[in-house]
Amino acid sequence: MQDIDSLIEFVLRNSDRIKKCVEIKRIEKSGTGGHTEGGAPSKNKISDPTAMQAIMRVEPIFYIYCPYGAYINGRRDERYIRCPEKWLEVEEKTKRHYTADRGTIEEKNRQKIKEIYKRRYLMGEYGEKWDKTCGDLNISHGFYYAVVHDIVRFAGLYAAGIGLINPYGRF
Repeated sequence: MQDIDSLIEFVLRNSDRIKKCVEIKRIEKSGTGGHTEGGAPSKNKISDPTAMQAIMRVEPIFYIYCPYGAYINGRRDERYIRCPEKWLEVEEKTKRHYTADRGTIEEKNRQKIKEIYKRRYLMGEYGEKWDKTCGDLNISHGFYYAVVHDIVRFAGLYAAGIGLINPYGRF
């Protein structure tokens, strides 16, 4: 379960970096070949680079390696992400759910939840430290981590719903 939680946290914090990696992967894929194989009996090759590039632009990306962290000797750590475009969908739905104005909870808590989401996931690669957020918003760390737990669970359930993860906790 810890691996899934850390993957969800990584996706929520690094969506811009993941988008950039998907774009780079798409460019790399579109540069490959322009030939399509003919049918089995004829075994013809048809040169149609425009068609191949169009196919490559709409075909899903199966995986990426997303760099993160500090540069050490010119290199960074990389995180393997399977189906990155679906994970970006999870991030978008989660962000929309937690930052939108909804009438389901009282106004005071809604604003605090929105602010927690923004400070943890939208402020750089590592977000703001929990103690600073708790001090600024005048909340307990129990409330803070209850909200974070709720955010991760929401994203996990959405990911399970679209088939990214097994709902029983295994990839």
